[in-house]
Amino acid sequence: MKRLLLFALLLATAACVDTEKNTYATLDFEGTEWDMLSATTSGHQYSSDVVTNGYSWSDATTYLASEALIDNSYGYPYIISGMIVSSYNSADIETYGDYSKDLFVYNAKSTSTTEGGGHNGSKNCLIVVGNYNEVANAHESAEIHFADGKARIVQGCYINSTTYFLNIAKNGNPFSAPMGEDDEITLSATGYNASGSKTSTVTYSFARKGSYVTNWTAWDLSALGAVVSIKFNLTGGPTTEWGMTTPKYFAIDDITVQTNE
Repeated sequence: MKRLLLFALLLATAACVDTEKNTYATLDFEGTEWDMLSATTSGHQYSSDVVTNGYSWSDATTYLASEALIDNSYGYPYIISGMIVSSYNSADIETYGDYSKDLFVYNAKSTSTTEGGGHNGSKNCLIVVGNYNEVANAHESAEIHFADGKARIVQGCYINSTTYFLNIAKNGNPFSAPMGEDDEITLSATGYNASGSKTSTVTYSFARKGSYVTNWTAWDLSALGAVVSIKFNLTGGPTTEWGMTTPKYFAIDDITVQTNE
């Protein structure tokens, strides 16, 4: 009898494991609340103009949040790093390819500069602004974190290039040479746990001369494990004594989080 009861208990336990399923939520930056945070709504195409009074966002479903880092030492609020909601998009990397229009995601099928630029033709996405001047900006990277401090697994997201990044990577400007034959730019995401220790880093080969991300592309972040925050960075490409010269910008959309605990 005891063996039968033990066997029944094991079966019941196995059934519970088999029926347990992970649940997920995707932050797509769509809807009125996100439109209100959009750079497009404010009419600013330059990231530093958007953050003059500070800039932050938080999602009530996934608990993901982010705040821009700002330097006021120049007499004007200057963005160091941040993740800004935008619906600006274009296929014209020359017209929309300088620093004053750094909030445009590249969209080869663009028919409107304010609609359809997000993943799957959605309206909004995030423009991620990094620290292209590593010495002056103390290596601060754009970051997302869980506002409630609980660690969760970020399954992945979609990434794309901005028009500013593509223009300088391909054509250069007075401050940066275009990418050379042997240059590579790598996108990285580093996870951190509640104690501030690194969990892991995942990387993506974001650009080589003649090979660029020009469509929304899935990026698996699950190898980071359960994290409280993730820092993003771009490295490589043409460099000077000040570090990487290609603008550290990319776009992100549809961040999927495992919600079951």
